[in-house]
Amino acid sequence: MRNRLVYQIMFKPEPRTLEKGSTLFLRAVLLLFSLVAISVCALFWYLILTSESLGNYRPILIGATFTTIPFLYIFYQSFQLLNFIDRNLALSNNSVLALQKITFSSFIISGLYLIGFPFIYSVAERDDAPGVILINLIMIGAPLVVGVFASILQKLLTSAIAYKSENELTI
Repeated sequence: MRNRLVYQIMFKPEPRTLEKGSTLFLRAVLLLFSLVAISVCALFWYLILTSESLGNYRPILIGATFTTIPFLYIFYQSFQLLNFIDRNLALSNNSVLALQKITFSSFIISGLYLIGFPFIYSVAERDDAPGVILINLIMIGAPLVVGVFASILQKLLTSAIAYKSENELTI
């Protein structure tokens, strides 16, 4: 019995180690996605500056590269959120603020693609390319879903913080 207890104490992984492992994985994924976004943006700028055959798609690519800024800012705020989780500050106002910034940036991305929709629609109609319209609709909808989800998480986190502070006052 004693040997079994010693074995469990020595070789039982701590929950904290598992949390850091999962946040480390998420950080690696965020870093990988950030590098992919920067690479795609660099490819778009290369095409914008060197290709003569872009035609009416040049302004679309320029607009798409500008949406990379709030996209990378979302990744930065997500990285900060993972830092708060690692430091046991997940139930803090800083986490709520990070989620609020993620929400705002997501809505900015959706708004920019929504503003460009009439131009994209006219270019797609001229070139008979309905796939461009579908891609634009996805680029409007996906950040919108992320923004709504982050907003819901922000409200849940705010109520959890209020519940936690209420329970801390109760003895």
